[in-house]
Amino acid sequence: MRSRRLKWLRLFVTGLAVVGGMGPGVTRAAEVEGPPTVPPPFIVFDATLYKNKPSFSGYPGLRPITVLYEWPLFLTGQSSTGLPSEQTVRSVVKELGEASEPVVLDIERWPLKGDAQAVKTSVSKLLAVLSWIKHEMPRAKIGTYGTVPLPDYWRAIRGPTNAEFQTWQQDNDRLDELLVHMDALYPSLYTFYSDRQGWVTYAIAQIGEARRKAKGKPVYAFLWPQYHESNHLIGLEPIEPDYWELQLNTVSQHADGVVIWGGWGKNEPEPWNEAAPWWQVTKRFMKRIDEVAPKAPSGLKTQ
Repeated sequence: MRSRRLKWLRLFVTGLAVVGGMGPGVTRAAEVEGPPTVPPPFIVFDATLYKNKPSFSGYPGLRPITVLYEWPLFLTGQSSTGLPSEQTVRSVVKELGEASEPVVLDIERWPLKGDAQAVKTSVSKLLAVLSWIKHEMPRAKIGTYGTVPLPDYWRAIRGPTNAEFQTWQQDNDRLDELLVHMDALYPSLYTFYSDRQGWVTYAIAQIGEARRKAKGKPVYAFLWPQYHESNHLIGLEPIEPDYWELQLNTVSQHADGVVIWGGWGKNEPEPWNEAAPWWQVTKRFMKRIDEVAPKAPSGLKTQ
């Protein structure tokens, strides 16, 4: 009996020594376990430009967002290479007040790929404008539309082992200075083609690259329920309802939110259409994400 007690005592002491030797970084299982973390809700932002829109007060999951476009910042006929007036930028931003919603700067006239010096100059210009905005709205959450990562369909769909995909990543790396001044990333996932599998591949690549660059900051993807105008065959046509649903579901699985843009017609806002198929799909989507996360799209690769 005595020898058995000694044996158990030695085992007990040895166990304490092993646990103690693991250092302060290792704790007991009971200490490691904590309350389950709840993922942040998926956010749907309204950036549409339709006239006579409803208030959307009945849709608590739909939030406003401010897009700061080029047209109020630059003088008519101003050189595409020049900076806007600092005074003009500050004046426009002051009119926004201390916005509670995010602010997305949308300046697309300066090249962000190609010649290294041209890209560096463009980054410097964007940094200047961002600093003016931040000075006037110090508490605002600020980002830039479609900059990091660069919207590049054909390189993005190649896959990480492809040389073209890697050069796309290198081009994105040249924009790192912008990231310090951005509170969230806003990749553009607009629809160029009717190829649904191609779009899913493109969207996941864009969001994945945004995640790589974001370092934990939120990623909110821009979607537009029309085909991009660069497609001369189907440009500006409405996206089919089931295709639009696929896009919303795909983004909800990989990003932190979606920014829905659209509603601009020929030089003026289009009238709101409550019966529009894209809006019916969006309403069902918002109701569903409040209840349960959407399942992966059937028959399409999402990884």
